[in-house]
Amino acid sequence: MEGNKPIKVFPISFEVYAYEAQEVEELRKAIVGFISAHAQKGRPVLAGKAAKAIKDWDKNSFVMNKIIEYFKQ
Repeated sequence: MEGNKPIKVFPISFEVYAYEAQEVEELRKAIVGFISAHAQKGRPVLAGKAAKAIKDWDKNSFVMNKIIEYFKQ
């Protein structure tokens, strides 16, 4: 965490691909649950760190190949 700066909660909105709206709701619940579970354990999911992790994973060929393999199923 950045010094003693207070953490704020911000809404986020973005588009995802899906076959049905139910899939999108399942994704929303999974993301909210993931963030909430970590926050309750004292490990808040900070936007900056999450963004960096996604960018780093995207640059890691092993991880990227696993992600591609998973989404092709």
